[in-house]
Amino acid sequence: MGARSAVPLGVLVADQHRIVRAGIKVLLSETGSWQRFAVGEAETTEEAIAMLACGGYPVVLMDYNLPGRGAIKATEMILSRWPSTSIIALTDTDDGAQAERILRTGARGCILRNIELDTLVGAIRTVITGRPFLSNEIAQNLLGRKAGSDRFSLHRLTAREKEVFLSILGGLRDKEIATKMGIAKRTVDKHRQHINFKFGTKTPLELLQAGLRMGLVKVE
Repeated sequence: MGARSAVPLGVLVADQHRIVRAGIKVLLSETGSWQRFAVGEAETTEEAIAMLACGGYPVVLMDYNLPGRGAIKATEMILSRWPSTSIIALTDTDDGAQAERILRTGARGCILRNIELDTLVGAIRTVITGRPFLSNEIAQNLLGRKAGSDRFSLHRLTAREKEVFLSILGGLRDKEIATKMGIAKRTVDKHRQHINFKFGTKTPLELLQAGLRMGLVKVE
């Protein structure tokens, strides 16, 4: 796993249940993983935003039913002010529809609240690189909401389209992809259009679902 980082990574646990917040804080503070964590707590949307305004929390673990505004509105509010924040929704259900709603807002992950410590740390490590992370049960139900998996294959894409598609799954924005590939942003837009046409997709979430079907998105 590499050397353990000496600089703590700020993680804000925004959850209505004190025992959940305390439990995650203890787990992350005691982990012997690649990273040390500095864990903050918030009980409501308003508290979470106030904590984020003070800085130091690039990752937020957010209760899907967070009091105040709920995870959907809270995620929209947070990302409008701090777009680089990596938000992982905590949920008690593996409902694919619920996961779809939160991912549409820009959250980078959706995991079950009873997740194991190693998986939780893996989820954090994944989302801070810009990649999505889903609990396995949630991923399977999300897949069930998108029929026609036979049309999802990397073989249908050109080499350039494949590079763009994998970059999208890696969390890069079109401008970042253009810089990485040394092409114009409008060319990236064209590649994205071709990918959507070949896969029959329309939105970034549907591209994520395509990546899930092909085993290109990490689940655990």
